[in-house]
Amino acid sequence: MREPRFFFAAWPPAGVLSALRLRLAQFHQRNWPLAGRCELPQRWHLTLFYLGASDPARLQRRLDDLWPGPFPITLSFDRIRAFKGGRVLWIGGQEAPPALTQWRQGWLAEDGVEADPFLPHVTLLRSPRPWSWEEKPIEPLCWTLQELTLVASSGGQYTVLRRWSLVS
Repeated sequence: MREPRFFFAAWPPAGVLSALRLRLAQFHQRNWPLAGRCELPQRWHLTLFYLGASDPARLQRRLDDLWPGPFPITLSFDRIRAFKGGRVLWIGGQEAPPALTQWRQGWLAEDGVEADPFLPHVTLLRSPRPWSWEEKPIEPLCWTLQELTLVASSGGQYTVLRRWSLVS
């Protein structure tokens, strides 16, 4: 079995999950046919950043050291796009909130890594063939993050190792 990979993520609460399902259904009705494999809604998450193979205990200690405490993060998702040559369909916004961007850049800077541009998004569908279309606006969806999680990914399974609250 492959060595686990780690990432920081946020999982949508039930209300946001329902709204994401609705936006995907509305998009699907207007843009039929969409070929591909839908991600299961219970796997829908916002990846804050990918950490690769690492020591999970070290990651947790490091986050404890760098954690600024609760801070509000509200995302606005207002478009559906594709990337990876048009093979991955996702819902997201135009930019990340400043508090999230600053925290993410601080974490990566500690590793001497320059932060790449970050667009918060949730992957909805993967396709073996690329789509050829422009991004599509959708009815805006706001999501206030409640917590961040450290996640291990192995063999297609996600395991949440730890949670940090974003609310006081």
